[in-house]
Amino acid sequence: MQKLSEYKTVQAPLIRYAEEAGWTYVSRSEAVAFRKGEGGLLFNRVLEEKLVELNPGLITAGNAGDVIRRIEAVRNTIEGNAEILAWLRGEQSVYDEGEKRERNVTVVDFVTPDRNTFHVTDEWQYTNGQETNRADVMFLINGIPVAIVETKNATRAKGIEEGLIQIREYHHETPEMLTAPQVFDITHLIDFYYGVTWNLDRKNLFNWREIARISSTGGTKKTETMKRR
Repeated sequence: MQKLSEYKTVQAPLIRYAEEAGWTYVSRSEAVAFRKGEGGLLFNRVLEEKLVELNPGLITAGNAGDVIRRIEAVRNTIEGNAEILAWLRGEQSVYDEGEKRERNVTVVDFVTPDRNTFHVTDEWQYTNGQETNRADVMFLINGIPVAIVETKNATRAKGIEEGLIQIREYHHETPEMLTAPQVFDITHLIDFYYGVTWNLDRKNLFNWREIARISSTGGTKKTETMKRR
């Protein structure tokens, strides 16, 4: 009953807001199919199509799989997380046979955002064969997870702390879930807290609304608040 209430009051509205902002919702069953099972971490076909589209002449249907395998093979560590960030930023390369040189691969088009594919899905269950965990909401760009979200009912007094504990459990039990996402979020819809996925100290968890408000009133106040944290 509690989970159902949490879904109706927090999780479902969050997804609805995401759709209004331009993200396309993918059902749980569709997401598992896109991932080729609960042991998958990417929307493989989506990523393959975007790699070919964003890298004409460099990435083809013939070598897109090699790029995806390189992405999937990164270590499930902070170093692997940094490597995924490098892919997202277009800092990783492949050899161009035609030009006889290395060329950077575009994974996300930052110049023309409309060329990217934005997906949001819920109840992202993942298993590594030993442990199984389920994230409430996952955001993906071009088939790669970029943000993982834990939602909590606003009536739970320690909901934010409980969400952070869950993210820590994911790190311990299924670190694969945190390798690609660059940020994690915890929300009960009233407040929205966020942090980078491989820095889980409570002091590095920030309230988006508070930071946005402080930023609008001047950098000095923002700096003072950050110091107090």
